[in-house]
Amino acid sequence: MAKQTVLKQERIIEAIRRDLPEDQAVVFVQSSGYAMTPTAYRRHLKRMGGRENVERLIRSGKSNREIMEFLFPEANLTELPLQPPVQGQLFVDLTVAGPTEPEPPDSPVYDTVKLTLHLPADVYEALRLAARAEGKTQNRLITELLTTALSQGPRFPEDNSRT
Repeated sequence: MAKQTVLKQERIIEAIRRDLPEDQAVVFVQSSGYAMTPTAYRRHLKRMGGRENVERLIRSGKSNREIMEFLFPEANLTELPLQPPVQGQLFVDLTVAGPTEPEPPDSPVYDTVKLTLHLPADVYEALRLAARAEGKTQNRLITELLTTALSQGPRFPEDNSRT
């Protein structure tokens, strides 16, 4: 089994350990640096005996490595770390030029994130038509609409009791 496949499957197990739904699990694996599509995610899960099988192994107290050894006894798992890295190992090659400003606590972790919306069919169709009319993707149109609406700040109902 290829090293990338082994590491990717370990990330899938970790996503299941974190109880992430499929779409969030795919994003989690992608953010870990591995190419992944929903179809590939399902294919890997099928090869592991399904999500329920992996969840059962997690509930039995097995680590990700032990689960991989159980599911793929023929695989060379030397690429998987025995223990998660400690904090100091994560920044061994990091050199700091000088003091840095701490990031604000509510700064975004990623430049973009995936958002799943459940819209009524007529609203979706209206977005599709509007995007086509403006020559934009639906994603771009929704981003512009949300950015415009959020930049206006909160709207409070008129309070007539003060007048």
